[in-house]
Amino acid sequence: MVEPFASVVYNTLLSGRSKLNSVARTVVTPSSRTVGPQYFTPQPRRLKGKIKSQDVPEEAPLDRSLREWSSSSSRHLFWWPYELSHGERGAPSTKRRKRPHPRPRIVKSLLTMPGNGQRRHSSNASEGSLSKNLEQPSISDFSRHEQKIKRFERINQLPRSEVDLEEAWSTYQDAVQYDLPLPSKMSFVDKYVSAVEMLHRSRASAEQLKNLSKRAGRMLEDLEPSIGPGTRFDQWRLCLLARSCALHGHYSDAVQAIHDADAIPLPYAHRAGIPYAYEMILTSIMRFEGNLAAMGFIGDEWENLSTHLDFKSSAVHTGAQKRAGTCLRTTAQRVAAEITDPMPFLEKEEWNHERRTNVGCFFIQALAHAHLGLEGREVLSSMQRLHLQVPRHFQYMLVRSLARRPATMYAAVDLFKSLPHGGQDVPYLQLGLHLYARQGAIETAEDFFSSITEVAVPSPEDTAALIHGYAMADNPTRAEEAFEKFFPLKDGKRTNSPTLPHYSAVIYAHAKQAGANQASITRWLTAMANENLVPNEHVFTIVLNAFAAAGDFESTMTVLQQMRKAGVRPNVVTYTIVITLLAHRKDPMGAEALFKRALKEGIVPDNRMIVSVMNAHVEGGSWKGVIRAYDYLMSARITALSLEVYNTLMKAYVLIGAPFSVVYKFFKRLEQSKAKPDAYTYSLLVQSACDAGLMSIAADIYYDMEQLFKDRPERNINANVYILTILMAGFLQHGDKVKAKAVYDEMVELGIHPSPVTFRIILKAYANERSKASLEIAEAFIKTLVAVPEEERTWKKPKYDSAGALHHLYSPVISGYARLNSPEDVERVLQDMQDAGEPTSLGTMTALMDVYRRTFNVDAVNEIWPQVKEFGIQLTSKDWMTPEDGPSEITRGIRGNVLCVPLSIYIDALSAAGQHDDIAAVWKELRTRGFSFDSHNWNHLAVALVRAGQVERAFEVVERVIIPYQELSISSNQARDRNPSSPLFSDAIAERKAREEKEEEEVPNLKPLRGSHRNTAVKISKSKSQYIPGFESDNEDHGNDFAYHLHILHQISPSWATWQAHNATLSVLLMAYNHLSNGRLVKATGTIGNNFDPDESSHAREMLNTIYSQYPKTIQLIIEYDERERNKLGSDEYDKQYTWG
Repeated sequence: MVEPFASVVYNTLLSGRSKLNSVARTVVTPSSRTVGPQYFTPQPRRLKGKIKSQDVPEEAPLDRSLREWSSSSSRHLFWWPYELSHGERGAPSTKRRKRPHPRPRIVKSLLTMPGNGQRRHSSNASEGSLSKNLEQPSISDFSRHEQKIKRFERINQLPRSEVDLEEAWSTYQDAVQYDLPLPSKMSFVDKYVSAVEMLHRSRASAEQLKNLSKRAGRMLEDLEPSIGPGTRFDQWRLCLLARSCALHGHYSDAVQAIHDADAIPLPYAHRAGIPYAYEMILTSIMRFEGNLAAMGFIGDEWENLSTHLDFKSSAVHTGAQKRAGTCLRTTAQRVAAEITDPMPFLEKEEWNHERRTNVGCFFIQALAHAHLGLEGREVLSSMQRLHLQVPRHFQYMLVRSLARRPATMYAAVDLFKSLPHGGQDVPYLQLGLHLYARQGAIETAEDFFSSITEVAVPSPEDTAALIHGYAMADNPTRAEEAFEKFFPLKDGKRTNSPTLPHYSAVIYAHAKQAGANQASITRWLTAMANENLVPNEHVFTIVLNAFAAAGDFESTMTVLQQMRKAGVRPNVVTYTIVITLLAHRKDPMGAEALFKRALKEGIVPDNRMIVSVMNAHVEGGSWKGVIRAYDYLMSARITALSLEVYNTLMKAYVLIGAPFSVVYKFFKRLEQSKAKPDAYTYSLLVQSACDAGLMSIAADIYYDMEQLFKDRPERNINANVYILTILMAGFLQHGDKVKAKAVYDEMVELGIHPSPVTFRIILKAYANERSKASLEIAEAFIKTLVAVPEEERTWKKPKYDSAGALHHLYSPVISGYARLNSPEDVERVLQDMQDAGEPTSLGTMTALMDVYRRTFNVDAVNEIWPQVKEFGIQLTSKDWMTPEDGPSEITRGIRGNVLCVPLSIYIDALSAAGQHDDIAAVWKELRTRGFSFDSHNWNHLAVALVRAGQVERAFEVVERVIIPYQELSISSNQARDRNPSSPLFSDAIAERKAREEKEEEEVPNLKPLRGSHRNTAVKISKSKSQYIPGFESDNEDHGNDFAYHLHILHQISPSWATWQAHNATLSVLLMAYNHLSNGRLVKATGTIGNNFDPDESSHAREMLNTIYSQYPKTIQLIIEYDERERNKLGSDEYDKQYTWG
């Protein structure tokens, strides 16, 4: 729970105390004047009375309109296609729709009537002389014309997302004949073009865009005679012309127009339209011509674009130019980051040496910004080979990008060491401090900090980096000491003004500790409040991440709620952390729901956020969701696909039980791609080899990885606890204890601390020997581990694991004693675990219930079941939901299967004890609560129905449920959408419903296979897949489709091996069948009396006839099973086993 921490964050920091309210207002409320919703929409000045008829200086409305137009920061937003379909900002509709009329007001017309006289701005006639020549309009004409003008004004004031393009075009055609002010007309055209651009970003068709942009061109043609050349209006027109030409693919005309606009000498403040127009041209090229063409455009126009694209040059811009340049730079960096092979641009002969250097440096900048540091390192190496000089600050940028993630830290250090020594150059020293602090190499970080102090005064960023270094080194004490040194207390207040980064570094130091030190976090949050500092998104995210890493779901969601109450918007990192936690909880539907909530809040998902959703589907066994997320990433190309995407997909192959040959080919193709395998990739390959029983190959893969690391130390492929634990587990599973011990010894020799999972594997090997002596050895081993004081233990709780480290130690022993039918030992070990500080869990309570079932203690089973059920309810609770997320009747999704194993145990115990009515009650309750049932549950239900004397219903379960699902899984041949509109599987379901397609019956999702179950699945999938044409061949049609084999496997494996009538079920049904064939009805378990009733024979024959007619497929299964059993057992043994006397 998180009560103490919650009270501090909410009641102390976020309460209504006056001294913090003012601070909160200072932080949350911009210091500048609040900008209204129409601020960025140029509007003509409204004139009153007779002033309307007087000549108004043209400069006043002109200055105002152009100033507002050029300062618009919302004209082009970073586009993500899915946002428009789910976010609050919808794309403009091309259909006309009714709108409420604006509030009526009396307006005296300023306009000449159509067909009479000239436009006012080109006429020198006075109002009096004009009125003599004009025929006075009727009242009805006046009303009609006034409505047209009011409609024109209303559209001019709408946000671009609410503009109805058909209505706007119709309104323009009606109003163009009137003498409207030029700024108002220009503003209207700008609004129209902006609305079309929104439609372009929402993936409207090329033909639709062409027609709409042609209309914009006609508007601009109408306005051209009224605009003087070389004026601000002329530049505005040319920028609009460039944007409209780009919308329908006339790029040469667009470029010429923007060059003409750029040539007009106007003040700096009035030139923001130029980068906006460039951004639209680039976006259009990217969509219709591809990223390669877009990158070529960037290179060709580098002289004009560099002032906004190069991060150093762009720093000089301010105001509207800065906002416009940021939009342009964001789009251009996206283009560069998505190009997988920059070499053609680095070698382009049409560009001179300087141009190729600039483009190469921009590639590095874009890849560093997209957190694709390894790809940026390859560009740097290529530029060095081509003798293209890379300025030092770009290399510094690349080091910082690589240092952001632990997986690329080795590459960051290697690159930094390759740089020329910067001596006393402060940026160089700051980079070294930043790098080694993030690595946790605190001694080296301290050396760089000391060097900085010798030549300059350390900046706040430097002191924060050093404190962060202590946090990364898991030393919160040193972090606090450094904070006290830099910011000592004086008269109850901190000196030297500590900032949020300083406090957040100390909080992070405590948050990193196992289980998150809530008391210390609370203390430092209180100290931060005393300094009148309000937590920002970074502080909240640190605390939230601490609880998420500890697997504390309830506290994580509490912090997220408090974050919203504080008015601090969660960012993409915050949501990615929570989605990752839901993935480890095996809750893909929850992950998707949270993803949708993020979109509603305006979050633009990045590659990692989408991959987190993809991983949630992998962990939950939702293979369709995995494939859809991958296909979306491939088709949308938000960024270039990272190694993380491929690792997640490869993990799906391993967990579904793919043949080793398939996984190995995946690995080899990955080696040949830009995304080079890392240690995690090698771990997955070793796991696949172990699952296939290829232990010698698994060992060879590990040693190949070790050798590659020696040759290429910058690659993140050094040995770690994960790959060695996998290898050790493989040897133990195949009975080779000698080699397993050798792997463990190597782990110790390399200084790698075994994890709780490592110890669990060892203890499980003892438990699998199924002897009390082995379990006693395992218990003694646990005692030696637990005897070590907690602060000295090198084995820590795995991240995102809701179970503690001790659970991994005790659970194999508890399960081992349960299989030995020893309830006393199970109870004793369970008590030892609780005494050691580890609470009970669903797994341990299920083991306890199982041992009671095995020893026929139904009273104890009934006593345990409510606790087990409550665990299941808690694990599937939807704390991530809010009322707007959807109706409460949404099922528990894939996580609804958490009670499948305990339910089967409970059903078996109740049916054996004759408590048949209780089975129906619990089945109904769990179905009502949204839990799902697997093949084992249905098989146990069929057996329980026979025991209850309901033979027909037992046959019906097999006929109506088990066999249909088995047939579906065998014959399934599902279509695949290679260009999905979103990465969410729930959207695929919604799209089918929207199309009113017939909902196809699908096989229920299965949990990912673990341990020996996956070994079996690998063998079966290998034999089954050999009958699929082209499955194992290297088909060129599927060469770039890494998910092709997964799409095939998820339809045939492992569901066809799971959804079947089990032998135990067939055995019970065969006994019932023989009983009926002998003229005997099956009595419920516990029924007293065995005397033969003459009337019973006719009822038995009638029931058997019904079974033959209603359940023919099940009867066929029974006949085939009967034949196998007769051949195997012989006549006498068969009669003893299958004939009820």
